Amino acid sequence: MSDVADRGPASVPRPSRCNHLRPDARGYPIIATIGQEPPPDFGAVSEMRKIALATFDLCAVCALPFHDELRWQVMFEETDEDVTTSEAPVHEICGLYAAQICPFVSSPYARLSRGEGRKGERRSELVVLSGYRATRAVHGKASGIQSDAVLHFDMGGYVRRYVLRTRDDAAAAYSAALAAERPMELDQHERQLVDLLCSLTDAEGEDSGGVLAGAAWHIGAGFCAGVTQVQGLDRYNVSSYTTIAVRALEDRTVREWATDFPDKYTRAAMQWLITRDRLPSVLAGWRRDGRHRFSHVLTPLVSRDKSAERRKAQRKKQSAARRNNRR
Repeated sequence: MSDVADRGPASVPRPSRCNHLRPDARGYPIIATIGQEPPPDFGAVSEMRKIALATFDLCAVCALPFHDELRWQVMFEETDEDVTTSEAPVHEICGLYAAQICPFVSSPYARLSRGEGRKGERRSELVVLSGYRATRAVHGKASGIQSDAVLHFDMGGYVRRYVLRTRDDAAAAYSAALAAERPMELDQHERQLVDLLCSLTDAEGEDSGGVLAGAAWHIGAGFCAGVTQVQGLDRYNVSSYTTIAVRALEDRTVREWATDFPDKYTRAAMQWLITRDRLPSVLAGWRRDGRHRFSHVLTPLVSRDKSAERRKAQRKKQSAARRNNRR
């Protein structure tokens, strides 16, 4: 990248999928991985928000779903191998947009603001965006930059990349992506999750990402490997959240809670869950692990449900028989 400072948000047109993001006082869009409460801290990536993004398979910039698009990672070295990174993936156009306006990504003078022994370290002059077919797994483990464990994303199925050596490279790539951009269609349940994640939370002092992370925990994120060691996520590692998460492994319970669960965030998560033709692979894996871990609890519940269904069916037969006898 060149030595020119970042262009600033006003001089760069937004992708249409980022138009819903609220701006801060300087005009920078408040992206999905940082708290929405003012003033936003762009240097503090929220692990609570990352677990929500991983659960619902959403972009770390715009918070919209990936659907069948590639998942892109912004890096500072070239590789065509599978990678594991603490950064949540983004859409292609969102990554190229970040390369235009993000002070850290767009400026070769950017320096790390956090990290033991790395604070103040200048980043590489080379910016690489690599596209992968899938997020193969998400798990919590120790970070080399932060003192606590953070979520890591295993990216697999490398397809292609952008190597941005100069500002002109970045501008040309973004311009082409912007010209080719097509509207993304969201169903009402996807839109509801995006709106919740990108808005201020009703409760004073609570970021919407933390509340949606609790909802994500309820539908499967609580079974993510190493999640209880991740900074900020231990707050959900309590019996009340675990009980709901285990019960939500039953389809019947999810259908009920999609209608009458008291918290609107968890209710929205349940509605989204029951309307998916296919779950994101990461969440599907977590739910499989949960069923395996709690099979001793779930089996009696399933048996009890089947017994109740049999009794209901028997009562229907008896009622039908009585009606026939009266004729």
